[in-house]
Parts: sequence; structure tokens; C-alpha cells
Amino acid sequence: MDPSHSSRRIAFSFTLGTFDIERMNPDLWSYDDECGSAYVQLDGCWSRLLPALGKIGWLMACAPSSPVTAAVALKEARFGPVPDSHDWVCLETGVEICAAKLGGVLATLEPLEGAQQSAALQFFDLNGEGCLKLLITNRSDVTAFQHLVRRHAMAHHLSLFGPAGSAAALVLGTEPDAQAVRSLWGGLRRTLPTSAFPGLEGVSRRRALGVAGPQHAWQIRETAVMPLIRAMTLADAPLGIGVRNEAVFLPAGMCPTHWADCCCGTTFFAGTSQLTLRQELSQAQAWATRFEVRGRESLCLEIYDYGGNFRAGLGLCPEAAPTHHIQWNHWLREAAC
Repeated sequence: MDPSHSSRRIAFSFTLGTFDIERMNPDLWSYDDECGSAYVQLDGCWSRLLPALGKIGWLMACAPSSPVTAAVALKEARFGPVPDSHDWVCLETGVEICAAKLGGVLATLEPLEGAQQSAALQFFDLNGEGCLKLLITNRSDVTAFQHLVRRHAMAHHLSLFGPAGSAAALVLGTEPDAQAVRSLWGGLRRTLPTSAFPGLEGVSRRRALGVAGPQHAWQIRETAVMPLIRAMTLADAPLGIGVRNEAVFLPAGMCPTHWADCCCGTTFFAGTSQLTLRQELSQAQAWATRFEVRGRESLCLEIYDYGGNFRAGLGLCPEAAPTHHIQWNHWLREAAC
């Protein structure tokens, strides 16, 4: 490895010709002559494919989740199976992938301006929606990527994502009991957030927040989320983020330094991570949740889509300064509906 390798800025563009399709089963690739892109379907043998990701080295993982998209650099993401489940987890990063909810994966090559190109692995859920994109970076092992594609490439199938409606929907129609929700509240912070409330079968997490009482949770104006993240960026506050979609949970720690607007929303940038608040945020719901941690108050921000599904959680990292906590907590209380 190049001695300066660890100090180089992470980038995703490569000189055209860096990736040799001739080494990756060229007869199986499909081409779009209009835009110059190429792709090949991989076999979806998750028990072999997911562990092989760690051999590629640094990858940039991007997970969309309706009103929010997060991206974070993963160094040698080693995924292992969780016993008695369909989940695969990377212990170093906390990223989780539910193999039972994956519908397929493509290897892609996309042209960029200036005689450049990018390469990625694009995962889809059972409904055909993109749920995880792993971009090859300048710190990746290109040979390992090409070997993975060559080993798993297959002829393209139109039934990539299975029959329509094959993604089983979790039924969360049980009316939450306020007393039961409050009795379980203390353990809530020790679980990774999903759309279900842990410990109460069939109860929606979002609906449970509505009966928990103002000492535990309160709804905030969705229009206050963007100013809050901008204020914490200006304050150099370290943030912890967790984004969840149908098949992937992607956590990230970031201390955003600046932001930029684009056609889809606003992106906040840190050294090796990004957070995008999309225009769909205007149709989302935002809630503040309150916990006691070693006698200290901790407030978190949770974002739900219009259907009440958990999409993202944000909070301050342990290294945040007392002034960060004061500012964060003040914003969340002042933004109450």
C-alpha cells in the first residue's frame, strides 16, 4: 500500500479504463449507449458476497430513506451473520443489512465529466427500490472489486426483485397503551430504533410516542429540523446519525463543517460522511425523545415518513460540549408543536 494512502482525501472518480470489464465476465454486462453506463447483475448469494466486501477496503456507503439520506466511509466493512436471524452486521461500524429484505444487487460503471468514471455496488430491496450504494473509492482495492464482480456476475433476469408485493409489510395496527409504553421507556434507548415499539407486539413506535407523555416525547415542527442542523453545524457540534430503510440500518458519526443546497434538498458535509435532508422532509413528522442517562438528560430527534415509518434518528455524540447540549435541548423544546 502507498505510504501516503491513509492521508489522501476520499474520492470516487477514476480515470476511464481503470475498471476492466474484460476481467469481469464481459458477456454478461448490459450497456446504455446513450449515457455510457454499464451494469451487470450479481447472483445475490449473500453468504458469500457480503463477507467478501471487507476485502475491497474503503467503501463509501450511501443509504436513502425517504426524507433523509446518509453517507459514510466504511473501512474494510467486515459483515458477519447474526445468529438466528437474516441480519448481517459489521461490528466495527454498526451497519446492518437484512438479507431477507434484499431483492438484488448490480455492479455499475458510470461515466463522469472530464474522462472520469465511478464504480459501485447498488443494492435493492424487494420492491426494487435502491437501499444501499457502495461506491468504490481511491482507497479501495480495485482488483478485489473486479474479482468479486467476476465471481458473482450472472445473466440478467427481469425478475430481479421477485414478484410484486413480495416485501412483507409489518403490521403495526395495535393501539398503544400509555402505561405499558411508559413502563418500557427506560429500555428504549438501548435498542436500535425501528418502526415498531420494542416489547409491545404490533405497536407502532411513532404512535407510541404520541401516548408516552410530554416528559418522554413531543412532536416538533418539521420546519425546525433544517435550522437546527444548520445551527449545530455552525457550533461545530458532533452528531450521531442513524438512517433506516426497508433493508439497511446505516449509523454515522459526523461533525459537519458546512452545507450546500441542491435540487433534492440540503446536504451537510463532514470529513468522511454526509447527511442530506431532502425535500420530502416537508411531508414528514419529527419527534423529540427524552431519556435519563446516568442522571443526565439526553434528547434525540426522530424523523418519520408520512406513513409513520421510522426513517432517521439524530443526537449529540458523547464528546459534545455542555454548550452543545444546552443549544440542542433548547432548539428541540422551542420547536414543540
